[in-house]
Amino acid sequence: MKQSLASRLSAMYTTLLGITILLVLVASGVALVLEMTRFTGDIVIAKHEEARIITEQKRMEGQSLEQTAPELVQDLSGIGLRVAVFDNEGRFLAGDKALRPKLLDRVVAMNQGRIRLIFPGPPPGAPIEGRRPEPLDLTEVDGGYVAFEPSIALLLVSLLPYWRVVITIAIAAVLVSWFLGRFVARQALRPVTEITDSLRALAAGDFTQRRFMAPGGDEIGELTMAYNEAAASVAAAMDERRQTEERMRQFVADAGHELRTPLTVIGGYIDVLRRGAVAEPTIARQILGTMSIEKEHMRGLIDRLMRLARLDSETPPNKETIDLAQLLRDQCDAARRVDDSRQIDYSVDGAGTLEADRAELGEAIWNVVENALKYAPDAPIHLRASRRNGHTTITVSDEGPGMTESERIHAFERFYRGDQRGEITGSGLGLAIAKRAVERAGGSIELQSAPNHGTSVVITL
Repeated sequence: MKQSLASRLSAMYTTLLGITILLVLVASGVALVLEMTRFTGDIVIAKHEEARIITEQKRMEGQSLEQTAPELVQDLSGIGLRVAVFDNEGRFLAGDKALRPKLLDRVVAMNQGRIRLIFPGPPPGAPIEGRRPEPLDLTEVDGGYVAFEPSIALLLVSLLPYWRVVITIAIAAVLVSWFLGRFVARQALRPVTEITDSLRALAAGDFTQRRFMAPGGDEIGELTMAYNEAAASVAAAMDERRQTEERMRQFVADAGHELRTPLTVIGGYIDVLRRGAVAEPTIARQILGTMSIEKEHMRGLIDRLMRLARLDSETPPNKETIDLAQLLRDQCDAARRVDDSRQIDYSVDGAGTLEADRAELGEAIWNVVENALKYAPDAPIHLRASRRNGHTTITVSDEGPGMTESERIHAFERFYRGDQRGEITGSGLGLAIAKRAVERAGGSIELQSAPNHGTSVVITL
């Protein structure tokens, strides 16, 4: 069964917390035992004098050491301390019998077999300050001896309530840390979960852009920012792809429609010629003339389609320094060769040179001028270039009939020729080619027109 990252992080944090608590417990336990051992030693030193005082009091009350021994053991016993009472002969009277063998190890036979105990350290009655307990510490009382021995085992047993409380608190802390750790980890990893779900949606074909917000500048925040940037790029790429596909479908449909008309006309006339019209010279000449016109129309359409395909390619434009005055002069000369009867002029205001692809920019301007020649018959055409605030503006305006709002909105669409084109020949690609060429130059193109107010096309670079 696959375990979630939040569970693994919680387990890791809880394990580290458990190890830390265990080390603290062990260290505190050792320190506590050592401190209690030292404290027990200090107690033993103090109990020497207490043993003598209690024995003296009982003797004055008429009790022997044998009678006093049980009560003496009870009064002198303490945490981690073993106590036993012996008479002068070494006979056990009360307390812990396990101390008797240790007592015998501390005796030496002297004076006709009588037993005399060898006391460690200063003799009885010496000041207790500064004395330290031996493994078996003895004190002489009236009628015998009292033996004291610190016991680690008893000390540990006496600490059992402490251990129970501390271990209970430690277990509770570990459990609380587990549940809190899972909650915190899930909250911290929520952006990762959301990003994972979004990536699965992307893999399934849902390219809707989703943006996530992550507080702070940590790794999760950086991951979220990276995802947002990647998702934005993917969404933009998919939108561009959809638009390209739509344009391509429309392009193919429109190109097929535009090419079908001349091909249909040519094919029909070929059938007429086959049925005998070729024997009629007058009819044959008319047919051949019409076929030639349609052929030129089809050739022009194919040429424009090839230009548009070239502009749609990823090949970067070939930039060079262009003299704007010379460029506009060449466009005017070309327009006058087409129609030398109308007024066509140009002017340059503060614009000297420009960095762009001369062929593409010239083609864009010529397509706009050609549109004016076709759709604004006999109307003056003006070409203007100016430079303001680091931008070069080229304006081609005419004083023709202008466009309706619908025509103005769709003017840059491919194969769109307007509602009032009449018998004017064309492909509907001129302004589309101009728009694409200007975009490749890093500029923008705008059309301003109204019925009976002429048309102006503004190119900003």
